[in-house]
Amino acid sequence: MQADVRHTRILWIVLLIGLLLRLAFALTEPTYSRFDLARGGDTGWYLVNGYGFFSGEAHGWVEKMPFYISRIPTPPLYILFAGFVQQFFGRHETIVVMRLLQCLASIATVYLASRLSQLITGDRRVATTVAVLAAFHPVFIIEPASIATETLYIFFLVLGFWLYTEYVVVAVLRQQEYKISPKAAMLLTATAFALATLTRAVAVLFPAVIVLHLMLLGRRRLVAMWRGLALVLVVVYAVTISTWTIYNIVLWDRLVIVSDQLLPALWRGAETQDGSPAQNDALLLQGKEVATDDDCQVDCKYQHPAELYIEHIAAIVDADIAGFILRRLNELSYSLIQPHGTARFGEASIRDAAGELLRQNVSAERLLAIAQMEGFALKVAAWVLHIGAMVMGIMGMWLTRQRLAFTSPLIGFVIYTIVAHLFLLALPRYLFPLEFIWLLFAGICAIRLYDGWPRQAAV
Repeated sequence: MQADVRHTRILWIVLLIGLLLRLAFALTEPTYSRFDLARGGDTGWYLVNGYGFFSGEAHGWVEKMPFYISRIPTPPLYILFAGFVQQFFGRHETIVVMRLLQCLASIATVYLASRLSQLITGDRRVATTVAVLAAFHPVFIIEPASIATETLYIFFLVLGFWLYTEYVVVAVLRQQEYKISPKAAMLLTATAFALATLTRAVAVLFPAVIVLHLMLLGRRRLVAMWRGLALVLVVVYAVTISTWTIYNIVLWDRLVIVSDQLLPALWRGAETQDGSPAQNDALLLQGKEVATDDDCQVDCKYQHPAELYIEHIAAIVDADIAGFILRRLNELSYSLIQPHGTARFGEASIRDAAGELLRQNVSAERLLAIAQMEGFALKVAAWVLHIGAMVMGIMGMWLTRQRLAFTSPLIGFVIYTIVAHLFLLALPRYLFPLEFIWLLFAGICAIRLYDGWPRQAAV
């Protein structure tokens, strides 16, 4: 009992310090006094489209940036988030409030990941270790300051995994009674995963993995009600994500299932010369005449018919299928190994500098020059944590192989995400949501190795 109390206190201290670190970074970052493409990037795009969504206008401008509510290409949730906050605050205050809310979502993710690890192992030491790794991870500290989808997407994912594991899997397998029934918990789980999908479209088919998990538990006679639970998941998930489809059909006569960026992402994954929207537009339209709406300006002129993307993808694959496969493997490998967010610590690349050093004569002066690069310590910490978490995370998955009833949804998400980006455009940012799973299993591995070390030493 005393050990449980001690670990609980440590956990809350870790969460508090982690929250303060996130707030300290987020509140010292500059905000944008005006929406400008050159200055705002994704930030400006989300803010302007969020403003436009609540403006009641199909098309308009905010200073130099346009919005086209009738042609939004991405899932809507983050746009709605940005637009809702702008209903109550000015432009500067909007970014501050969004960052504050994302800091809270980030530290809630740390707690839920910690709780998940305890549900899997029943060990509070593992929960504390996972909390420390996630709370003090440099990239998790800085990410809530970005006006981008990652923080909310990861929060909804982890929320869904926690609800499903604690109130469905654990409740049924261990026959524990909770205030909510497994079906009610599955309704909440489906809603959480749907909100994740409405934040980032890549998760659109992931509930199929949860259905498969329920089927396997049902066939092993572990979950007798698996059919009913699967039905609740599928129906609630489909109804929730269909709200965006219905909205677009009714108001804009446009069929969109979460996002219309599947084919563009497949094409960019196959194309070797993709780049900015203008560059991509030029590549797609080279030698072709494609009709566009007369009212289209800036953003909407980059939206093209599906047949155009399919034609380009087929031509690339047909011309060099071996090169296509090699490109996909190289891009995916790079995105898995390269930590997300290191550019925020400084523009210079440690990876490129180290590669150049290995190609030349290693000297103390060159090593010192690398060590003096902007953000060197934080970048090294991010690299060590990322690579270490991946290696130990895979080890942790193997060490918990006897508990697949609890771990397979998380492992399934890793496999699902990697396979999806084997075909879709893969960037370190897109693989970043796997980081919390690597850290979770790395924490399990660390405690298992710690417990096994004295016995190994004794032998």
